[in-house]
Amino acid sequence: MTRKRSFLSRVWRSRNAYLFIAPFYIGFLIFDAFPIFFSAYLSFHKWSGLGEMKFRGFANYTHIFKDSRFRVSLYNTTYMWLGHIFIMLALAFLLAVVLNSKLVRGRHVYRGIFYLPNVTATAAMALVFGLVFDTHFGVLNVGLNAIGLPSIPWLTDVAWAKPSVIILNIWNSTGWYMVILLAGLQSIDPVLYEAAKVDGANALHELWYITLPSLRRILFFCFIVETIGSFEIFTEPYVLTGGGPLNSTLSVSLYLYNSAFKYNKFGYSAAMSFVLFAIIVVASLLQTRIMGREEV
Repeated sequence: MTRKRSFLSRVWRSRNAYLFIAPFYIGFLIFDAFPIFFSAYLSFHKWSGLGEMKFRGFANYTHIFKDSRFRVSLYNTTYMWLGHIFIMLALAFLLAVVLNSKLVRGRHVYRGIFYLPNVTATAAMALVFGLVFDTHFGVLNVGLNAIGLPSIPWLTDVAWAKPSVIILNIWNSTGWYMVILLAGLQSIDPVLYEAAKVDGANALHELWYITLPSLRRILFFCFIVETIGSFEIFTEPYVLTGGGPLNSTLSVSLYLYNSAFKYNKFGYSAAMSFVLFAIIVVASLLQTRIMGREEV
């Protein structure tokens, strides 16, 4: 009882501090914690958004693994993730190395130019890229026609729709990871490079034995963050292709959105969101485990 009173007395003495931080926690409870717990509760029910909820137990979860469209969306999401992450990180690393060199004049301007796509609204970029990928009047096909090559149905052909989304992802994300890797490059001790030159190492040796090992943790961080973002991809396929053609660019997040707001299956979409969360956690843990083994 005495401990309880002393705790309450300390809280009362610090009431002004608690009042200052209260808006954050109130906002967190309303806009973050409540939706999470309500979604967890909703995932065990059938609900169209109106009317009474019907308890279904784990039926929503078991149906996910029988849903062929969910499997297609998971395949598409994985394809778009693997299709761009290595190219994007390699390009970001190359840009970071080049723009870290003192031999490049105006490198600060170039850094801002390459980072600019990241501060542009993704939906706006997707709309612009929709014009770029247009079969008849798009810039890409006009360029292909100019050199004697046929037009490519970027957004209307199953074989080319996913590469179109991948190209947009690379354009959108490269600048952000370039900045992160650039910060990592600038944190490497110059003494290491000076010692390597004394030992007769060339630029390739310095890159392989100093730069890459020094950036290993940063590269791993970039890989984890981009993996999480890739499995949550929504805006690019939604604006660019609407998930088509023939569900070839339907991502898990887009299918989740359609299930809730197009087909009014709120309980099913809530269950799908937790399955997607579990997939992201497992993928992240596997990558962390692999990284840990390599360090040993």
